[in-house]
Amino acid sequence: MMVAVTPDGPGAPDAPHAPDQTDDRDDRDTSEILDLSGLSRRQALRLATRAPDSYVLLLFLLVADYVLLTVGWSGGGALVARTVLFALTVLLAFHTSRVGPRIQGVARVLVALTVLVSIGVAFGGGDPAFGAITFVVSLLILACPMAIGWRILHHERVTGETIAGAICIYVLIGMIFANFDYGIQLASGSDFFAQSGPHGLPDFAYFSYITMATVGYGDLTPTTGLPRTMAVMDALVGQVFLVVMLARLVSMYGGPRGWRRGLEERLHDDEQPAGDPEG
Repeated sequence: MMVAVTPDGPGAPDAPHAPDQTDDRDDRDTSEILDLSGLSRRQALRLATRAPDSYVLLLFLLVADYVLLTVGWSGGGALVARTVLFALTVLLAFHTSRVGPRIQGVARVLVALTVLVSIGVAFGGGDPAFGAITFVVSLLILACPMAIGWRILHHERVTGETIAGAICIYVLIGMIFANFDYGIQLASGSDFFAQSGPHGLPDFAYFSYITMATVGYGDLTPTTGLPRTMAVMDALVGQVFLVVMLARLVSMYGGPRGWRRGLEERLHDDEQPAGDPEG
């Protein structure tokens, strides 16, 4: 006697259950990759340096940059230290903004060359050479707001990292003008400020951010010509960015999500396959 076996009967093959087992395994593996609750702060920080959109971490590095600008340390050692720290800032900004591999490769070469030249200038260069290195550093920093801005403008939702990225741009604008203005003084050999006396990089950092904030204390004022032009550009760029972009992002902010949770989501999104690998 022949017995007909239906697909739902007890004699049905076990193959239809295989996809469920595979799906469960994939879900479990993904959960293990993305769950950071068991990691220490140091391990989570290491992941943050490799994760995309780690702009809070970049902001802390920028605070260190600013402190080094304003401590009043001068000379060749200070030049090398500032160059190295700004180089790390550029590399982190490019990496966390997921700039293309070729551009990141070019940035690494330029950063390495700049650091090596700064070491040579520190041992045997005068003010014009110091000014040239400062110009180059400001140009390297100039690429960071472009990379960060391009990245955060493509965020599907405004998160805490998006806001932090916008703040990073604002801080970078002040540093760009501070380094560029200081380079003008060193390279030209003429005073940037109308007030007499030696003016180092701390004065330029102070003047740049005070100008961006349009406070106008009046204790430092630029001389005629290019210094005044740079001061006007500093004020305009800083205010336009603050009023237009940063204020807009803050108004669209969706609320806090937790630092670890945000890192999990960024790592998960970064692992998703792109539509066009060559694009």
